[in-house]
Amino acid sequence: MPQDRIHAVLTGDLIRSTSLPPRQADAAMSALEQAAQRWPGNLRFTRFRGDGWQVLLDRPQTALRIALSLTASLAAADTGLTTRIAIGFGTVTHLGTGDLSDARGTAFTRSGRALDHMPRNRRWAVAGGPTLPAWIPATLALAEWQSARWTPGQAAVVAEWLDPVDRTQEDWASRMGLTRQAWKARFDGSGIAAWTPALQMWDQWQGEGVTDD
Repeated sequence: MPQDRIHAVLTGDLIRSTSLPPRQADAAMSALEQAAQRWPGNLRFTRFRGDGWQVLLDRPQTALRIALSLTASLAAADTGLTTRIAIGFGTVTHLGTGDLSDARGTAFTRSGRALDHMPRNRRWAVAGGPTLPAWIPATLALAEWQSARWTPGQAAVVAEWLDPVDRTQEDWASRMGLTRQAWKARFDGSGIAAWTPALQMWDQWQGEGVTDD
């Protein structure tokens, strides 16, 4: 693995999980892990300190899709918990052994620090160095705002729609046990279709502007 290759690391923690029974945190973590497992490659979902988690993306352009997917999957699980997410872009010098607990690199450092210094009124943060393109934090701020407003039903539809396996609306509806009309109503209500141009912009990005400075 070239050490100058740009990766993305997503680090998060469940909000106010310590005030709820442990089984709720376990259910929330299970929802996040299952969402991570949907994506190609091994994101190496790792749980930390009970309510913390982390994934590694070797394609930084997938960070928005996967952050939305994790958020939607957790909301759809309706566990009563939400998560903060901090995205760090940079190089990775060590992938870790069995999991990400001993992984190292600028992407890990930035992600962890962004989570530690996240303002109390925010749920998402990003760090990628001084020349990170301005449209990245701009789109992430909008994604944070919109995803916080999904109902569990809308979130379930969004999670399916973001699934990397291409399907028709009929296929999505059938997988969820919904009529096509019911699926479409939830889909339209989520507003996720309006994100298509932004997601396509992310898809074309290869980490330009990210430095280890």
